[in-house]
Amino acid sequence: MGLFGFTSKYSKTEHQLSAQKIKELVSRYKVQSLDSTEEVLAEEIIIARRRGDGKISLFQIYEVLTKLKNQNKISQVDRDGLMRVFKEYFGD
Repeated sequence: MGLFGFTSKYSKTEHQLSAQKIKELVSRYKVQSLDSTEEVLAEEIIIARRRGDGKISLFQIYEVLTKLKNQNKISQVDRDGLMRVFKEYFGD
């Protein structure tokens, strides 16, 4: 763990990511621990976090998912599973 926690392992490079692609990636079929409510919540918060140009980074996704985890709206298993899906998609 570094000085600022574990978040430094996620890239801050922003990638174009459409709302439709986010909905494809945030799926109970990809992360089986998600229920339908958690799936919709994660989709909405990631879509809302994108900049006006539709770009978002892995670091920003990690931040919003960690916020949901800390609010007990998703589990750590859910967050980690979603981060794995996004890392694979972005090729990081």
